[in-house]
Amino acid sequence: MMNFPVGFYDFHKDTAFNFQLNRFYSFGCLSYDTIAEISKELTDFDSWFQSFSSRVETFHNNGDLVASATCLRAALFFMLDDHGDVNKQMQKTQLYEQCMNEYQAAYKDAGLTYVNVPFESGYFPVIYKCHTNESKGDIVVHGGYDSFIQELIPLVQYIYSNGYNVYIFEGFGQGEVLNRCGMKMKPEWEICTKVILDYFRLKEVTLIGISLGGYLAARAAAYEDRIKRVVLYDLIYDFYGAVLVKAPDELKNLINHLMDIPDSPQWKSIEALMQANPFSLWLFQQGQEVFGNITTLYDYYKCIKNYNTIEISPLIQQDVLILAGEEDIYTAYFEQQRKALTNAKSVSGRIFTKEENASHHCQVGNLQLAMDYILTWIGSNS
Repeated sequence: MMNFPVGFYDFHKDTAFNFQLNRFYSFGCLSYDTIAEISKELTDFDSWFQSFSSRVETFHNNGDLVASATCLRAALFFMLDDHGDVNKQMQKTQLYEQCMNEYQAAYKDAGLTYVNVPFESGYFPVIYKCHTNESKGDIVVHGGYDSFIQELIPLVQYIYSNGYNVYIFEGFGQGEVLNRCGMKMKPEWEICTKVILDYFRLKEVTLIGISLGGYLAARAAAYEDRIKRVVLYDLIYDFYGAVLVKAPDELKNLINHLMDIPDSPQWKSIEALMQANPFSLWLFQQGQEVFGNITTLYDYYKCIKNYNTIEISPLIQQDVLILAGEEDIYTAYFEQQRKALTNAKSVSGRIFTKEENASHHCQVGNLQLAMDYILTWIGSNS
């Protein structure tokens, strides 16, 4: 059985860079030494791209295809997306296809089955691994905001090694569904989930939603009774509120006020601040790419307001597990989410701590602790 590395490290002073560096380390896809070496080269998004992309060929030639695929994924992650630059778009598309090919080669002997489940003019990709004899049950997993299905393969292998059949899929706005099928993210995740459950004829499943998947899985569970257990890994009770939770009160109050005045000239002032901050600009451009139909900052905030479980929580009747990290912005809503599940069969939850190396989003720093906790909970509620 594989083990995930434990530890959340101060690889870089920039918190956004540092979290992503720890994420690639925590999944066991890049070594500590590689991450530490790369971190010393990072000053901005361009250096991020160069540092990861420059290592792809060496890892590939050395036969470490998981590392080379991960470097390609990392290089893609912080690419600023000028929609008017055709060459930049072509570069991003080529890099994505190279990344997909590298992942395919990396896991070709892992015993995984790949299926594209048809939907409208596109499809939802699924990777699954099932036991030939009896299993402990079926677990369905999906990511969140901008995830690639291939990033979750280490979780598939771990869940499978614990005796479960496991299916991971991409839906609206994710991975191939976005990049190859052109389908943008939308809140109605029960649509994607129904298609997957129908295709594989699955019943009485556990659904695990990762990151923004903490909202998406809750949404699916509210409308799909074939889901018997749902894991919010981590909770996303109010996406809009969490995005603003650490903003200065003056700015937060102004944005809340301006949400009722979409044509206010004050939006231009806030957008100027965003344009001057590379990370804020990247978040906005990612929103344009993932959600579509976003041209202004007002559009972005209006869109993410739809991603909350406030109204759907009372519709959830399953066993629910809520996970959170004490240093994560979404944890501010832990108690609200727990109390909102008024009709759930049962509600369990845990806030992971810094001492456990699991206090950050999705317990990056100690994935195994989180996965073991989830699997123990599933076993006790089966």
